[in-house]
Amino acid sequence: MKFDKISQVWAIGIVLINGLLMSEYFSILSSKIIAIQAAQLMTSSIYTYLLSFSFIMMLLSAFVIWLISSFLFHLFAILLGDESAFKNLLKCTGTLYLISAIGFLTTIFLIGNVKFSSIHTTEFLQSNRILSLNNWIINICSIIYYVFLIPIIMYLYKINWLKAVGAIVIPIGSIYLLGQFFAEYVL
Repeated sequence: MKFDKISQVWAIGIVLINGLLMSEYFSILSSKIIAIQAAQLMTSSIYTYLLSFSFIMMLLSAFVIWLISSFLFHLFAILLGDESAFKNLLKCTGTLYLISAIGFLTTIFLIGNVKFSSIHTTEFLQSNRILSLNNWIINICSIIYYVFLIPIIMYLYKINWLKAVGAIVIPIGSIYLLGQFFAEYVL
């Protein structure tokens, strides 16, 4: 298994495609919700600018999340095992975003069939089967991403599977717990 053969351009391209698909999914979802709740906003130019800004920020967040999460996985893998080049892990994690891109592509096709209800929008969003399926698809793609990342970390950092799982779970768990702390006690 040679990870040097993975092109950095290929990994960046996959992250870009994933970011575009993720941005498009949330743009479609936002447009449908706002179209129901405030039809007059759809013709407003400020709405167009805000939607474009949101799209660009979502795209940029895909790259930021990729870089930060890869760095955290790299840091914890080094702490639990041997050293490896960060660029190899970056190439692998970027290539694994293909799983997420396929998930977002699927959700984009599914959301096109959803007819939004103007009554009780929040309840509709929570109870619609297609939207629930979309959430499941996105979550399952994330889980598959992390499962496929385990053997890659094992190989690159020459550690056992338990340490490789720890190199993934510790940063994700820490971020989750920090988020819960700030949501509960700060906000």
